[in-house]
Amino acid sequence: MTALLAILGKHVLSDEASRELARYPSLRRDSEVVEPGDGAPQVRYLRSESDGLLIKLSDEGEILAILLMSEGKDGFSQFRGELPARLSFSSAPGDALRALGAPGYSKPAGRLGSFAHGELLRFDRPGYSLNFQFKSDNRGIDLVSAMTARSVPGRSQAPAIG
Repeated sequence: MTALLAILGKHVLSDEASRELARYPSLRRDSEVVEPGDGAPQVRYLRSESDGLLIKLSDEGEILAILLMSEGKDGFSQFRGELPARLSFSSAPGDALRALGAPGYSKPAGRLGSFAHGELLRFDRPGYSLNFQFKSDNRGIDLVSAMTARSVPGRSQAPAIG
C-alpha cells in the first residue's frame, strides 16, 4: 500500500498516479456520481471489485481516499497488495496497535440496530489518516482505508507526529 499512499492528494491523471493505477487494469470509473448536497462538492469513484480496490476522487480528479476491501466486503474480492505496517487481513486490533502505536481515534465494536460492527482504529499521519475497520468478531480486518487529512471528518489539520 506504500505506493498507493504516495498518490493520495495527487490528481488521478498525474504521472505518478497513472503509473500506480495502471497496476490495476480492471479499475474503472464508477457510473454513479455522488452529489452530497448542502453545497458540498461532488465525488466520483474508481472501482475494481476483482482487485478489492475503491478510490474516491474529488470532482476535479484529486485522489481523496483509497479503500482496500477484504474478501466479500460489499461484493469485492480481497485486495492482494501490501497493507500498511506489514498487517494482513487476518490481523487483530492488537496487531495494529503494536505496529502503529496509539490511534488518533478509536470506536469499540458494537451494534447499530441489527448491524454488528467491529472495532475501528484511525491512525493519523502527516497529510493522511489510516483507518482499520475490523470484522464484528474482531477476527480480521474488514476494510483498510487511507484518506487525505482534510477528508477525515473531525480531524485536526495540524500535522500528526509519526
